[in-house]
Amino acid sequence: MRSAFYITVDDRYLGIGQAQARRLHALWGIDVHVFVEGEGGKFRDENGRDGVFLHRNLMDDLIPQGLPATESWPRIVYGRIFAPYLLPQYDRLIYLDADIFPMVRADELLGLALPGGLAAVQDAASIGSAPRSAGGLDRAAWLRSIGVQGARYFNAGVMMLDRQAWASVDFGAELLAFMTRYGDAAHTQDQDFLNCYFQGRWTEISPRFNFQKAHFNYGYEQVFPPVFLHFSSFEKPWLQEAAPDTVHGQFFRPYQQMMGAAGVDYRQYLRPRRQSVMRRLRGGMRKWLTQRGIRTGKERRQWQEWRQKSDALYQGFRDDAAAGRYRDMDFLLDRRPEPELSFDGSYLRRSLDVSFDPVQ
Repeated sequence: MRSAFYITVDDRYLGIGQAQARRLHALWGIDVHVFVEGEGGKFRDENGRDGVFLHRNLMDDLIPQGLPATESWPRIVYGRIFAPYLLPQYDRLIYLDADIFPMVRADELLGLALPGGLAAVQDAASIGSAPRSAGGLDRAAWLRSIGVQGARYFNAGVMMLDRQAWASVDFGAELLAFMTRYGDAAHTQDQDFLNCYFQGRWTEISPRFNFQKAHFNYGYEQVFPPVFLHFSSFEKPWLQEAAPDTVHGQFFRPYQQMMGAAGVDYRQYLRPRRQSVMRRLRGGMRKWLTQRGIRTGKERRQWQEWRQKSDALYQGFRDDAAAGRYRDMDFLLDRRPEPELSFDGSYLRRSLDVSFDPVQ
């Protein structure tokens, strides 16, 4: 069975995608395809130097026109649905978002059965609640609003799919039909569509394979050692150096090294931290008070939100363990993790207790 990774990016993320692809190939030893949509003409790399194939503007005719897109959810995200049509030489394809750091190789992923054609990881941000974009709906009502009748909802940042089964579906027509019916409620558009289309049929795998930002503060990296670390928020570790006791600060240098190994100049991706003087002053004052044992309202609210999410994750993972939901592993969870967190004046934070494989 022949397998490959694929990544879809626009020109803004091209260097990030190339660096990620080089690391993936070095770790896993299988082909990696980078699809970039942007300026310039069509290009198809048939040779794949060092196992990485770069393709440009091959999906414009595949992705239907008129699909909703925003700056934070651009048109290129739909490419993860349509790129598999262009890779008929493979049996299995693994899609990764470009903001994922490949940590280690885990060959058992490639051998998993896919009776429904797709494997993915539950979306961590929506465990126990609906996303903020749902406008105050409870979780069950939010899922119904996007056509999902069950309780499981996956994050599409990592997906393994059966390419032949995928290619048999007219996803253009299916996606347009979904948008006609549910588009007003769909805010993570193609992810909501995929959850609706594959409901009751997707194979669930553990957070090892998509360890998301919403997992970071809760201590589960020892239960689910990350294979793919997903920076699934507006904060990205390559943008600016952060405090070393945050995950973004922890991975600032590894991202520089990964880009350097791929011949990408990391400096083109650096961005100044945008924060008003007043906000910095207020954050500094709250941190100063915390260091003296005085908790401000902001910190109390942060801890309250953390406890609510911690309760939801713990109960959710216990239920998953009891039900044996994860196809790749069995696990026990007899106590809640108790990670050490600090308050930086704005947010609770910690670094992860993880390691990753070095590659040349």
